[in-house]
Amino acid sequence: SDECRPSWYQVTDELMNHTHYLLQDGGGFIAWRILNLPALNTVWKTITMRITTLASGLSLLLASTSGHMQMSNPPPLRSEFNPYTTGRNIDYSMTNPLRKDGSDFPCKGYHLQLSTSLGEPVIKMQGGKSYRMSFTGGASQGGSCQVSLSVDGGNTFYVLHSYIGNCPATSGNNTLPFRVPADVPLTERALFAWTWFNKLGNREMYMNCASVTTLHSGADKIAFFDRPRMFVANIGNGCTTEESEDVSFPDPGPELTIKNLAAAPPIGLCGPSKIRAPERKEDSCAGPVNRTREKTGEHSVTLIPGSFIIGEVD
Repeated sequence: SDECRPSWYQVTDELMNHTHYLLQDGGGFIAWRILNLPALNTVWKTITMRITTLASGLSLLLASTSGHMQMSNPPPLRSEFNPYTTGRNIDYSMTNPLRKDGSDFPCKGYHLQLSTSLGEPVIKMQGGKSYRMSFTGGASQGGSCQVSLSVDGGNTFYVLHSYIGNCPATSGNNTLPFRVPADVPLTERALFAWTWFNKLGNREMYMNCASVTTLHSGADKIAFFDRPRMFVANIGNGCTTEESEDVSFPDPGPELTIKNLAAAPPIGLCGPSKIRAPERKEDSCAGPVNRTREKTGEHSVTLIPGSFIIGEVD
């Protein structure tokens, strides 16, 4: 029909001495041309313009792709920063979250390559010593993070340090301190994991994993296997994080940094003993919980047993 046929509309701006030509396709104005033509004595006409689906889609795309970050040191499996990853094996989408159905949990599925040449350890981590991991990317806009370690090929991750609120903190390069428990088992190819739950945007879980060698040093005040399991949410396992809130982990472990005392608990089946990979079950979420929280300003509280010197991952 004629109403579905693309039409050009002309609007002359006498002040700017420009003539604008706008193309309408029935769903809004989607294109325009500006020609430097002499001003015509054209009376301004008011044209109601709707934002097109295309423009809205582009805006949403830009919003969703900005602010994503990735671990850079220790370099993750299949990362461009990993010296054992070259050519077509490089994953240039390391800033993407895990799939919503959890099908690539953990480590985007790259833990399955731990025993291959792509899984060569990138660093030795001595039990009892402290390190800093680093990440890079766009502005994170807040959230909460954990660093964890698996010594069984990715079946179980134990939390080394939790960071509640303002994590990652800024754009560009950034670092997080953590300590490796002294009694960590000697493991030639362990998995070091950084997980992030973003504050703004879609409810997602981000996870990068690196192959590392862990070295046992002796007893620790808090045994490695007594530490909590890594928090898992937003991947179809019945646990989700609240939108526009920093998540407060149900069991953050003994070593943590708190920068938001008003962080929100997760929603659903999120108890420490229930956090696990998705089981593909329908209606597993218990729904929102009722709570009253007082909004406060940002606070920074670091709770770490004992004292130690932060070292650099090298």
